[in-house]
Amino acid sequence: MQTAASAGKLARDAGNVMLCRATWGGSQNFLGARWVEQFIGSAPVRSRERVALRFLALSPHYFYARDVRSEDARNRGSRQVLAETLIAPYLTPAARVLDYGCGPGYLAAAVARVAAHVEAVDISRGVLACARVLNGRPNITYRTPEEFRVSGGQVDIAYSFAVVQHLRLAVLKQVLARMAAAMRPGGVLLLHFATAENGYLTEAQCVADGSLAGRVRLRYGLNCFARTPAEMADLVTRCGFSNAAVSPLSEIISMPGDDIPDQQLLTARRA
Repeated sequence: MQTAASAGKLARDAGNVMLCRATWGGSQNFLGARWVEQFIGSAPVRSRERVALRFLALSPHYFYARDVRSEDARNRGSRQVLAETLIAPYLTPAARVLDYGCGPGYLAAAVARVAAHVEAVDISRGVLACARVLNGRPNITYRTPEEFRVSGGQVDIAYSFAVVQHLRLAVLKQVLARMAAAMRPGGVLLLHFATAENGYLTEAQCVADGSLAGRVRLRYGLNCFARTPAEMADLVTRCGFSNAAVSPLSEIISMPGDDIPDQQLLTARRA
């Protein structure tokens, strides 16, 4: 029986890997395959929420446990804490906000309760489809970075949570340049990032791993790169921001079951 159970688990794991690969849309673009967006959009209305949750469970980004309803509740609760504690102090009823790397939209939905409008941007069309189903609101626009760039929208506040540590330096510079271009002078930037104290390697260390596992992980895995506070402050300054300051999130918030409080928060102003 143990052999049969092991074989069953191996088959399930192999199936999950194949399904994850089928939904992949490129480097760090989980659920980005075009068919995912189409599948969610064509699902019957009564089952669309369940379909969106099941797709999110396929990605290493969003859900940790197998119970999708409890993970939905965990994400909703933790993002409400982030919105109320870190973002709301900068908001006014007239504020226009950019959520860069919005994922399934839990944080965008929490912020939209206070802000006039939220531009929620993500590279994955599949996860944007999930966001529209799970966290659609009249004052949130979900779109890709290119769609947002073409719109020419200007915002007062821009933030990015659970994103920066997954980006390689060249991509991060592009993201910061886009955020700077979209912000009014004096606008507020909020970035969450991870350091080596969180157990992550630097990008240089990951690139230097020439093993097969290391190369596969760098190309297909959910990468997490450590950066120092000084490195991040210098980077945002060179990308058009000023008054950069870094604080440990553990001194600001408490969110049991989430690793964000173990990491760092950078604040800056659009120069």
